[in-house]
Amino acid sequence: MIRRLQRWVILSGAALAAACGGESPRPNVVMVVGDTLRADKLSCMGGPEGLTPYLDRIAAEGVRFDQARSHAPWTLPSTASMLTSLHPEEHGAGGRLGRFTTLDAEVETVVKSFRDQGYRTHAIVNVLFLDPGLFGVTRDFETVDQQVFETNVDVRAADATTRAALEWIEANRDDGPFFLLVHYFDPHCVYAPPPAFRERWAAPADQEGDWTFGTRPQMVAIREGELSPAAATIERAEALYNGEVSYLDAQIGRLDDGLASMGQRDELVLVVTADHGEEFLDHGGFEHGHTLYDELVRVPLLIRAPAALRPAVVDGPVRHIDLAPTLCELCDLPVPGQFVGRSLVSLATGVPEVEQRPTLAHGNMWARPQTSWTSAGWKLIVREGAPAQLYEVASDPGELRDLAASRPEELARLQAELEAVELGMTALRRGEAAALDPRTREVLSGLGYGGENE
Repeated sequence: MIRRLQRWVILSGAALAAACGGESPRPNVVMVVGDTLRADKLSCMGGPEGLTPYLDRIAAEGVRFDQARSHAPWTLPSTASMLTSLHPEEHGAGGRLGRFTTLDAEVETVVKSFRDQGYRTHAIVNVLFLDPGLFGVTRDFETVDQQVFETNVDVRAADATTRAALEWIEANRDDGPFFLLVHYFDPHCVYAPPPAFRERWAAPADQEGDWTFGTRPQMVAIREGELSPAAATIERAEALYNGEVSYLDAQIGRLDDGLASMGQRDELVLVVTADHGEEFLDHGGFEHGHTLYDELVRVPLLIRAPAALRPAVVDGPVRHIDLAPTLCELCDLPVPGQFVGRSLVSLATGVPEVEQRPTLAHGNMWARPQTSWTSAGWKLIVREGAPAQLYEVASDPGELRDLAASRPEELARLQAELEAVELGMTALRRGEAAALDPRTREVLSGLGYGGENE
């Protein structure tokens, strides 16, 4: 389950206080979310050599969770699960194209827990789905720095996002502990990395040009079956995506170095993850929001907390719902009773797991509704109007061999487990349809979130 790099036992709050000769201050928290960042693009997780040196550095200094998964393949429900420790059907935020839904009014986020304990809370976000008034995911932050543009071409780039984060930390670092969420829109399409990253990572024909891929018209056409890009085109697009990942990595490195220069780096809990991944014909499709294969729901998860955790690599499955209780434990906060996830601290410190951490994912934004259940090395995918699929993800991480017909006993076991979980959620079905005015719908459409059911 865990490859230990160094033996370590987490200090309790009392032990920390004793070691410091008094009451130990609670650590600051910086939570970084890279929109659309595939786990297997990190060089330390099998990605191209040299693509992510700064993320690799953070991974080496902290705990790297190699089998972390989100609960949905797109931003709104996935980010809500990170902050609420609830699944999409439990917290309500999500929906589908044409009927997006908001976070349930009775659901509180982990951000409120931090605010109640005296933390300053601030979010820097770059997508309308994280608007505190429209969808509610960031509503518990004291302040939200949101920049939303009319297309996915004219967005706040990663360097500007980093600058906003560093300026906020500099202005607020002496005002008590803080919880800062930094959402980078990169490497979400459009894939248009800055020249230096284009020159290094793009296909030879695109290194000096301005060719891009992933505009709103292209995304809508692909979803509606009007455009089927050739494999060569998707290969070029993925090379540009790599450039975007490298650019994001550099900006996260800049943020990390800025924290060090302000004396903050070793005094905080740093989390780096993604809301979901991206498909490049792994299963014949492109983009995200449409399937629950691991190219979309397996995400990077790095946690660096020098005062509490020593470097380690965790091989066992973990979930986004485990993140909020983990932050509570690392910061010595009470864990809200509504959380359904479990803290990762004991797992990160080598304590053997008694219970499994199966992963439920659902709520795709477009294409056929799907649900997946990953448990004990197996993954079940149930699609509306199609046969169930079964994969042994431990030996087939690409999910290329459907074993539903040849392993009926495993299929029946996972179907029974999933049925029991879904029965437990039947009474919930939270999430009111978001009241979007025509202008907001126009903005979402410009970003590529329009078309079906409009």
